[in-house]
Amino acid sequence: GAVDIAVWDIVGKALNMPVYQVLGGFSDKIRVYAAGGYYEEGKGIRELVKEMEGYVGEGFRAVKMKIGGEAMETDVERVRAVREAIGPKIDLMIDANNRWNAYDAIRFGRQVEKYNPFWFEEPVEADDFVGCAEVRRSLNIPIAAGENEFTRWGARDLITANAVDVLQCDAVLAGGISEGRKIATLASAWHKHV
Repeated sequence: GAVDIAVWDIVGKALNMPVYQVLGGFSDKIRVYAAGGYYEEGKGIRELVKEMEGYVGEGFRAVKMKIGGEAMETDVERVRAVREAIGPKIDLMIDANNRWNAYDAIRFGRQVEKYNPFWFEEPVEADDFVGCAEVRRSLNIPIAAGENEFTRWGARDLITANAVDVLQCDAVLAGGISEGRKIATLASAWHKHV
């Protein structure tokens, strides 16, 4: 993946164009989010809220926080506190980093649905496509996953298992920009966001 990305960079330099334009991109803006909310020694809910409010203060209209590192009740309280602090107009993503089995992910998701998460990322073990599909069917929160998939075939299996709403493959791990384009085309054919 890293080599493929480097080759695309060389092509862009040779054409004196940014890679996104070489690939056909036409906008010089892209929506981004601030990822944070990590667990740290001495960092409580108050500090988490301050961090998320800081991102919003910097102009981010979407923030992502980690979950699954504390007792479920504490993580529900963390999500509630952040949602109340940032308000309803800021998108709030929650990322479990493959923490739970399907049953626990569903239990957690049902408790935080009322806080309107924009997506629930990697709720179950990376290879548990059936469990991820079960979580997706059980909740009214879009499911994001795929950063542990390495090729279009892994992405295909995640999609055909009906386990995701948002496909999030890591560009380097998935094989670079060339493979990422194939994954994006596949996702488009299944009406999935990337």
